[in-house]
Amino acid sequence: MIDLGNRWVADDGTVVLRQAALELMLYRGQSIAGLSAEPSEELELYHASNQLLDSQYAEPIAYDGQPCTYDRRWFTPEPWASIDVDQLLESRCKDEHELQRCRSEMQLFHQRQMIPVLRQLLYMIDRWRESSVVWGVGRGSSVSSFVLYLIGINRINPLRFGLDASEFFK
Repeated sequence: MIDLGNRWVADDGTVVLRQAALELMLYRGQSIAGLSAEPSEELELYHASNQLLDSQYAEPIAYDGQPCTYDRRWFTPEPWASIDVDQLLESRCKDEHELQRCRSEMQLFHQRQMIPVLRQLLYMIDRWRESSVVWGVGRGSSVSSFVLYLIGINRINPLRFGLDASEFFK
């Protein structure tokens, strides 16, 4: 084995990427298809996600008034996969007004069967923070959701600006 820093060469001549090299390529938008890499949970999730997107199960998500089925194939690891989202977000509310807004929005998320999506977002935000990934302050109608603000997707508190959650749920 020859060590090249963020890569190494195996005895058979295969160049194997380390985690740092993979992350750099992905951040730059470069394809990692066909490359050899050290095994990691992130790489397994990346490949599983790509298989899902390339499969027959990838369908457009649209809300036509009927409950959507988002629970097919989420790759959310524990403890996020079984977290009580309602309880977690309610614990982040600072007063009764925030608590009421949180509960009314969570009712809409439940009606649309989108709780698995919120669990995945909680997982992503935790991983981004852990890895010092920078993301935007908020974009589009998502800034009108107080629940997404509590999760950390947005840094704009819709209550402060009087934004109606119905904009997000259109």
